[in-house]
Amino acid sequence: MKAMTDSDTDRSHTAAPALIGALLHLAATDAGLAPTATSALSPKDSEILAEVEVALRNQTLNENGVKKALAEVAGSIASVRSSPSPVALTAAKYEKARTTVLRQLGVASTKGASVWPPTSQTAVQRFGSWNEALKAAGLATSSVGRARGQLRFDEAAYDKAIADFVADCDDRDLGATYKAYGEYAAEHKGEVPSAAAVRKFYGSWNAALASAG
Repeated sequence: MKAMTDSDTDRSHTAAPALIGALLHLAATDAGLAPTATSALSPKDSEILAEVEVALRNQTLNENGVKKALAEVAGSIASVRSSPSPVALTAAKYEKARTTVLRQLGVASTKGASVWPPTSQTAVQRFGSWNEALKAAGLATSSVGRARGQLRFDEAAYDKAIADFVADCDDRDLGATYKAYGEYAAEHKGEVPSAAAVRKFYGSWNAALASAG
């Protein structure tokens, strides 16, 4: 497609289990789930925590900061696993929760650096799509249905398209303009709503951008 971006660099530096840990932690954060006992975490979840620990130590957190963050992530994973119904998470809500977590960690999301939690675009690039990332984490997936032979995107799909586009623009230092989205939609034809559909759905381009926080 295009030249390697910082998301590509981030993708190569962030292990898949650490990405899944971010998805689970931010899903619990967004859903307001209270941390639960972590004694019954599976071996797979323990592997996730180990990779999250590696990622946290790589961004210069002190020992107390790492331990505190790991305890919170472990509690989040346990709460998602024990939830009576699948937990959902859109890319837009992921990005909002990510901003909150980065602020709590005292970590700045800087261009060219591998930061945990990574961007939603990094998860998309690693797993192939937002739905595949959600599936890998055991979270509820969003749906895209068809009507009269044309694609019909639900609200989650619109939010995801805008969040992914904004993250892509940030990674490449490009302005998130309506024209730029039109080009982005052309590159991802059939996967994201058209520029005209986005403007119609949100009422204006500025309102669409606002949805991504």
